[in-house]
Amino acid sequence: MTKYKIKKHTPVPAKKCVHFFKCMWETDCEAIARAELAEMSPLLLEAMGRTRGIELDRRRTKQSLIDELYEVM
Repeated sequence: MTKYKIKKHTPVPAKKCVHFFKCMWETDCEAIARAELAEMSPLLLEAMGRTRGIELDRRRTKQSLIDELYEVM
């Protein structure tokens, strides 16, 4: 008989990260990624969306473009 209890490991969902190395040292990767997207113009956001396979409507607010694009990344 073993005197140690084996605990079942519940997997922790991975946080969404769009960077490769920045998240190793930073704790809030999402804020960094959204800040980088906020620095872009709506034209660049639309072009980045097209490379990811979605079509962004530039008539919407910049924040909604950022939210849509971040969900795809």
